[in-house]
Amino acid sequence: MTTVETVRYAQPDELRALEELQRRASMAVDAYREHLLDHPDTFRISVVAIRDQRVRVATGGGQVMGFSTVMPVDDESSEFEALFVDPEWTGRGVGEALVADAVAIARDEGLIRLEVTAAPHALAFYEKAGFTESGPVETRFGPAVRMARAL
Repeated sequence: MTTVETVRYAQPDELRALEELQRRASMAVDAYREHLLDHPDTFRISVVAIRDQRVRVATGGGQVMGFSTVMPVDDESSEFEALFVDPEWTGRGVGEALVADAVAIARDEGLIRLEVTAAPHALAFYEKAGFTESGPVETRFGPAVRMARAL
């Protein structure tokens, strides 16, 4: 079983491959498939976020296993805007490695909190990663939950 070997900054030439990974991961969730097929613009990653070193990529065995995008919110917190794991690697610690990486970077930046809007299917994952619920929100995909993790 291959595990995460490195978490590194995404490169601009990986943009399309990361968007394809996001598409595969998103389409694996039955509840969103129809909406995603109707809105292919959903699978866009900001080249500016890559350039600004806000996109991190988990790799192992010579493969990209997943990625995260974490953006600043204010002087105290950052937001997980994206966390996607290739379906081939789901349940193998890739998401946990990306969360740990984001926590380490946020601490280095002097932040005290990470925030996320979690879809219902991801609540258990984020709870296990130390996030707590702060309230319901509505997204373009339906109901979700705001969560935060103190650092």
